[in-house]
Amino acid sequence: MIIVSKIVLRDCYIVINGTNLSDHITEVTINLSKDDIETTSFSGGGRERIAGLKDDSYELSIQQDYAAAAVDSVLYPLQNNETEFAIEVRPTSAAVSSTNPKYTATGVLFEYSPLDGKVGDLSETKIKIPTQRTGITRATV
Repeated sequence: MIIVSKIVLRDCYIVINGTNLSDHITEVTINLSKDDIETTSFSGGGRERIAGLKDDSYELSIQQDYAAAAVDSVLYPLQNNETEFAIEVRPTSAAVSSTNPKYTATGVLFEYSPLDGKVGDLSETKIKIPTQRTGITRATV
């Protein structure tokens, strides 16, 4: 018998620049990407490629909050001051383990919409955080 482990996302842990914003985030995507460098030469019968530089990123949907130590007070200075910052994402808030890895990186925030919505809507914003240098690393301890 094969046992397949599955997870329903209910308790993701997301820390941006030292502030836990998990209770404001409704969607998270971790994108692991590398440039596709073509190396095809005349001797081949088809295209050849190698992996180039990492181009990882995080994408988040966030419920807006203007209170101290909340969403806007964390994100606005990062974008406005062009500050690099640490980000950590885990599937759950439990301790880091082989079944709850953490994905960490140094990120930058180039675009931020502090207010976006129409009458009667929940105030939400979406951000994309590209990573710097080494990209996203995965740890289980």
